[in-house]
Amino acid sequence: METNSSLPLEQVSKSLTTRWLGRTVHFYKEVDSTNVTAMDLAQKDTPEGTVVLAEEQLYGRGRGDRFWHSPAGVGIYCSIVLRPELSPAKTMLLTLMTAVAIAKAVALETNLSPRIKWPNDILIDDKKVVGILLETKVGATGVEHAIIGFGINVNHTPADLPQELLLAASSLFIELGERVDRSKLLIKILAEVEYLYERLLQGDLAIMLEDWRHFSATLGRHVRILQRGELTEGVAVDVTEEGALLVQVEQDSFITVHAGDIEHLRIVADDADR
Repeated sequence: METNSSLPLEQVSKSLTTRWLGRTVHFYKEVDSTNVTAMDLAQKDTPEGTVVLAEEQLYGRGRGDRFWHSPAGVGIYCSIVLRPELSPAKTMLLTLMTAVAIAKAVALETNLSPRIKWPNDILIDDKKVVGILLETKVGATGVEHAIIGFGINVNHTPADLPQELLLAASSLFIELGERVDRSKLLIKILAEVEYLYERLLQGDLAIMLEDWRHFSATLGRHVRILQRGELTEGVAVDVTEEGALLVQVEQDSFITVHAGDIEHLRIVADDADR
């Protein structure tokens, strides 16, 4: 619960349990976009693990340059600077890692049942409450830095969300019926990110991928995929060790989807043709 005694977001670094992640925090009452700010800092050699945190984003961005509604004082708008020794083909794992970290923290802090929609959304009761945006700079020798940003609808009331989003979006407060302590939630998320990131860099993907499958809202669903202007339908059956989605399009035919927009159509168990 967020109460008068809750730690303000701008002081969250005082209570972190991490060893290196979030030891440098840039807090803003208002910012155009935490990802843009974090990218600027990364290019100025800010240390890995730097966190950019804002009470409000004026031009919050989601995937595909979609606008992320970011009203003041009710959400978590955060970006993390990472410098992973990863091949560019494996950077999608950073998105999956962050989704798992947030889903685990939300489940622990609220007892709600978050589900991850590949590649970058978290849903509760099929409504979006979290969006994740990964942006990378790749140089001649690989990934120079990666910015992993996330926006969480925490204590938004229906009045805080645009009318046109209410059928597809929600908040932890709306789903839970009570306010959530944003600082406690963020502290848990950053601890989970640090742990999973270290495992990822060591090549130990098993825990993260198993947790992703556990929280997945996409696996086992009939999905429609839009990529490069083309539509494909199939059944999402697994996620690869590069973070791509494995989709069965025919009885013995599979495709690997590395990027694209996914629409959930129905659960396969309800599909009489399969």
